[in-house]
Amino acid sequence: MRLDFTEFSYGYAFTENLIRSSTAGAAGFPVFPNLVQEAQLGYDVKIDLPALPLFFQFKLPELMVRHTAREISQLALPGLSVPFFRMSLMRRNLSDQHAHLIRLETRFPDSVFYASPAFDSASTFNSAYGLAEVHSRSALFSPADIGPLPDDESHAVSYTAMSLVGWRCSEPKKVGALRFETLSQEFAGRLTQRAEHTLEDTIGEIREGVWPLLPSELRGAEAAIRDRIEARSKAVLEAVSVDRIPVVSTEILVLKELVRVGLGVDLLIAQPREPRKATK
Repeated sequence: MRLDFTEFSYGYAFTENLIRSSTAGAAGFPVFPNLVQEAQLGYDVKIDLPALPLFFQFKLPELMVRHTAREISQLALPGLSVPFFRMSLMRRNLSDQHAHLIRLETRFPDSVFYASPAFDSASTFNSAYGLAEVHSRSALFSPADIGPLPDDESHAVSYTAMSLVGWRCSEPKKVGALRFETLSQEFAGRLTQRAEHTLEDTIGEIREGVWPLLPSELRGAEAAIRDRIEARSKAVLEAVSVDRIPVVSTEILVLKELVRVGLGVDLLIAQPREPRKATK
């Protein structure tokens, strides 16, 4: 059964909710600068603070409602019952997407995720969006934990809304179903460990890590991508009477576009929360 909202809508809502909720998050939890709106980016990113790159591949699953589903009727997988979600992986003979994500995760451990919703209708999706909970009501999966696809057949990860595990099928393999609240605490700890790094350092790490994974024709188009982003940014900034965004912000936007086109993932940046200034 197909869900009645789109993968694009889900990815947008996940990102927007994460950015929106992080601005008012608890002390110690990271914030996520807005990498979509150029005019806002110059204010949101903190050049002198450490940063942590995160990569998300958004997937819209099918909702399985029949007991005849193979995971139930034939495999009887522990912890799985109807209704459950089935997140399809790109077949190996059609795309190297999954293999690319595993290679990306070797370069950025614990920072690459499939994200798939754990709500089953447009109404629950809209409700989650209004409450800025789409990211926290999603299941996240590590490509490395899913593991390499064994053949060119169809494979998927099946999970329930509340479960902390999923199953890669067709040959069953248990995989962790991660939740954003838990990961946020881990991200905060990793940012503390990176206290001596600046955002500029992180941009260099991202470039070094993703560059070998990008198609050669896309690497050759980087200058054109930068020109297009700078032209678009100039038009946006003139409209809101802002002179320019920092060069480091432009570099983030270029890298975001390169990994979106070349690897099919969305790049987000986590940074530590600045202490709130005391009021007099």
